[in-house]
Amino acid sequence: MHTRRGVTLVEIAIVVALIGILAAIGAGMMNELMPSWRTRRAARDFAAHASQARAMAIADNVQYRVYVEETDPDPASGTTNIGVYWVQKGDLAAHSTAWDTLPVDMSGSDALTGEGYVNIQQDAQDSLPWVSIEALPAVLAGEDSWTDSIIFNPRGMLDNPASDFTCDINGDSSSDGYICVKFVNNKAAAVGTTDEWTVLISRAGSVRMQHGDDDAVGYPAGSQITSQGGSGGDGYAGGS
Repeated sequence: MHTRRGVTLVEIAIVVALIGILAAIGAGMMNELMPSWRTRRAARDFAAHASQARAMAIADNVQYRVYVEETDPDPASGTTNIGVYWVQKGDLAAHSTAWDTLPVDMSGSDALTGEGYVNIQQDAQDSLPWVSIEALPAVLAGEDSWTDSIIFNPRGMLDNPASDFTCDINGDSSSDGYICVKFVNNKAAAVGTTDEWTVLISRAGSVRMQHGDDDAVGYPAGSQITSQGGSGGDGYAGGS
């Protein structure tokens, strides 16, 4: 005759303790990964909005722009993250004099809500804590920088002046023909490490993303963005 043996309180306590330890380890790992994931998401969303603006400029035969309103002059300071931009429709095919934030409305009023207004600051509507849009070096030096807007024309190209395309993505102190918008992980910057995603827009209107010093990954403007495994799994490419 077999005797049935139950579970002792000691065994239950051991299992509960192991579960608690594993949960604590997992929570710590997630806490470390979240800022990095948010940085990538912020860049991906900006790239998608730029692609949307280009596609709508072609479809509507008027200019569209992504207006970058607020950037962070010192992401490593550990203060509140900063990043605000707008997606807006112009009133002309060239040299627009009025801009209406998406979704376009008959009154022309612009509320601080909706698809065309993006605020990634902590506690804002699109909050991505620890992620900032970095101010350009020229801005930090008190010099003139590229215009605060990326303007697409009905041909899908940029109407920005040639002086705006001065981004150095290869680190060789030379212009590579892009406008760059950099998203920075403030938490990493505060401890002296680098975790950055850069959105690159060419004069022809193509939109690409680059993680740190990795090769840039592009996708057709206006296409759906999907994750794509690459070196380190950090690439993005257009989906169908």
